[in-house]
Amino acid sequence: MDTRQIQIFVAVLESGSMTAAARSLGVTQPAVSAALAQLERHVGFRLFEREGRQIVPTSEALLLHQEAMHALAGLSRLDEAAAGIQAATRGHLTIATNPGPGIAWLPQILAEFRSTRPGVTVRFLTRSSREVRDLVATRAFDLGIAEAPFDRTDAVVHRYRFDCVAVLRADHPLAIEGQLTPALLDDQPLICLLPGHGTTMPIARAFEAAGAHANVVAECEFYATALNLVLHGAGICLSDPISAAQAAQGRPDLVIRPFLPIIPYEVGVLRPSRGGTSRLAEQFIEALDRFVLPRLGAR
Repeated sequence: MDTRQIQIFVAVLESGSMTAAARSLGVTQPAVSAALAQLERHVGFRLFEREGRQIVPTSEALLLHQEAMHALAGLSRLDEAAAGIQAATRGHLTIATNPGPGIAWLPQILAEFRSTRPGVTVRFLTRSSREVRDLVATRAFDLGIAEAPFDRTDAVVHRYRFDCVAVLRADHPLAIEGQLTPALLDDQPLICLLPGHGTTMPIARAFEAAGAHANVVAECEFYATALNLVLHGAGICLSDPISAAQAAQGRPDLVIRPFLPIIPYEVGVLRPSRGGTSRLAEQFIEALDRFVLPRLGAR
């Protein structure tokens, strides 16, 4: 059926007059008559009968009117959906992230992002960085967030590079220092991530270059675990500033200090290798920038 014919039919039935319908739709009365005649030929039954100078809808027309209203409402919802998708205020967003950002800062960003987009639903997957990088080829997510190294640089749409910081208890003797170095941390209990993590070798090389002993007493898979060990007095952790800021928030018993030499920590925003990036995903990347850059000192 022609949508315009349905709109004209509804307007005539509800106004009770072809003249009134033509006026409300901004068309001529002959155009209304022609549209109704075409619609009658299409449906195979009469829609209106004349009684004197008035037209009266047939029983079939009243039944058709109910369905026509449903159809027009559906079209209206379709228009609204298209407008929402165009404006990135509705839709579905699947994000796969490694646990560091997933625990430390994405929940707040997602909450703020959705507060202005109530029509958006989010699916939040937490995976290891390796798993996120492996999922790039599968289109299992709209955006992925993973630590370096990156297997496919063409999938990386954004990079955040941070300098690792030292996190220790406020009652630790080294908490009075303005910044920490391998020489100051010589033989101090250290909590590091597993050997395969991107910061492990740079930390080892920094201690070796300074002639200091890296006394690693615990190795963890995630910074969240390592920082909890710091909180309970197990040692000092060289952490990414994202996780450090989250762990120390509202905790006066934890302090964060710069560490030299610089130990880089890099996070990339990845997209599937096919299909590009949706408008909604692009706006979420902008939200990441607004949150990460000023608050966490990303370079």
